[in-house]
Amino acid sequence: MSSRTSPLESPKASGDAIEAAVVQDVTELEYIGDRTASWHDARTSALLEPRRSLPFYGIVLVETGVPIEIKGCQIETSNGSRSTRGRFYVKRAAHEQLVDAAGMYLFVVYLPRPGLPQVARAIVPASIVDELLAGRWYDVDGSRSEQEVAKLAWSHVIDPANVDPTVTVGDRL
Repeated sequence: MSSRTSPLESPKASGDAIEAAVVQDVTELEYIGDRTASWHDARTSALLEPRRSLPFYGIVLVETGVPIEIKGCQIETSNGSRSTRGRFYVKRAAHEQLVDAAGMYLFVVYLPRPGLPQVARAIVPASIVDELLAGRWYDVDGSRSEQEVAKLAWSHVIDPANVDPTVTVGDRL
């Protein structure tokens, strides 16, 4: 019997699938494996400029060689008896390395169904995300690799008025 988890059941598998899709779709990015750097997923291999499918917030372009951390979250998630907007999960140590390196976050909002269709993306400097995370850090109990984390609702980064769950990022090229 297989112990494999589908991408819809595992946040790690969903994150890996989103990272792979983004790196394949955004040709100016090159994948960086965890053995090379565990604090970011990609690096710009060419000048990256905004486009309809990839708006920038707080910057006008991203130069070659900039580290990029790709973060995905579901458009909605369960919150007890109701649903709420999905949240990006940020590890403090990795975040601080990204800030120190003048890196960027590439945020992705996706639908929790096969293929993980992406409905929004945004590139935001880690320094701006740092301001958004102020006061949100909390300690993680147990044997996890990170000590402090924060969660950030996607609506703190991306205007919900610009997100239509019936239109995928690929349709906005």
